[in-house]
Amino acid sequence: MNKAQKTAAFKTAFITGATIFIMGYVNGLALHTGQMGYSAELNAMVTAQSGNVIWMGLNPAFGQWDRFASNLMLFFGFIFGCGFAFMNQNLIKNKTAQFFFNWALFALPVALFPFYQAHVSSQVAFLMMGLSSGFGCGFFRKMYHLDINNAMATGSVRFLGVWFGEAAFNKKDKGFFTLGLFFICVILFSLGAFLFGIAFNMDSASTTDFSMVTVLLLVICVIPCLFAPNNKSDA
Repeated sequence: MNKAQKTAAFKTAFITGATIFIMGYVNGLALHTGQMGYSAELNAMVTAQSGNVIWMGLNPAFGQWDRFASNLMLFFGFIFGCGFAFMNQNLIKNKTAQFFFNWALFALPVALFPFYQAHVSSQVAFLMMGLSSGFGCGFFRKMYHLDINNAMATGSVRFLGVWFGEAAFNKKDKGFFTLGLFFICVILFSLGAFLFGIAFNMDSASTTDFSMVTVLLLVICVIPCLFAPNNKSDA
């Protein structure tokens, strides 16, 4: 692997890692929207579908049809986002243009959420979050030789055990490197939520209308654009 190939692989891995970090942040945001006074309250994980599918069964049993409708919107948004991403990974020949197309679909719904949340229903909010997580999971999955499910940490936590066994006992090639990558994925997801918690606490202690949660969300959605693939040098 030459220098250009290493640079391209690092950029791809960084962007995938960034989506994991952002999804951790967004899940923290979603779990606290009620506390933040948003009209479109999420109060649920918006990237991990396991819990959402459980609530799809529980909410009708409790007669909570509005919440059930929100679960459905998140569910179908995620499915559509994943399917659309799979079908359009190579829609544009120019790699830089393809990246910004992909990134806009993933990042805009979450980056702009604090601005439109007061004007939409919870069902629309869930739909937008489902679409975003589906696009992120579909477009940005590559971390060196791994195909990562970056929408939640469950799979990565499982593979921590699997690859620890492969590295420590089976002496499999690249075992510790692979173990390290999955460890990074788990930490990034948690660090995203941690950053949201820090920003949330800063806003709670602030006496101004300045929102650190919103500013940091915009910043972490913009930074990965600096690592966009170069259509020529990263080919």
